[in-house]
Amino acid sequence: MISLDDLTANNLGLINVIAYASYSDQELEEIKESGELAQYAYYNEVPVGLVICKPLQPVSSKSPAGLLIDKLCVLPAYSGKYGLEDSLLEYVENITRKRHLDKIYVVTEDPSQWHKFGFVYEDASQELYRNLNLVKQGQQLLRKALNN
Repeated sequence: MISLDDLTANNLGLINVIAYASYSDQELEEIKESGELAQYAYYNEVPVGLVICKPLQPVSSKSPAGLLIDKLCVLPAYSGKYGLEDSLLEYVENITRKRHLDKIYVVTEDPSQWHKFGFVYEDASQELYRNLNLVKQGQQLLRKALNN
């Protein structure tokens, strides 16, 4: 059984385990404060995945262009087997719509893993993204347009 839940002060340390990362205490606190933009995925009550998003805020605009998936990961033993990635992405789609936005973005070195979810290449050199410094060498910006 899959369920999603918020990050709390008590379970914040799991981020570094699930994401194979080393977030600083300040970064962890910022992620916790992001509220609904960060969620754990549980499989049979065991935390095995997470998603962390943030608004993609162009410099020249007062409103976000969409949500940017900063991190979406599932532990290798569970990845691709139980629909956890699908559940996390569906959650992001719902939050995006709730915020009256219609695009989800991700920066990745492996675009093929995102194409199956409907993401397509987006030119990061467009004026909208130019000053955001989103894409590093070897990465691509992908976008998924949502139908409301």
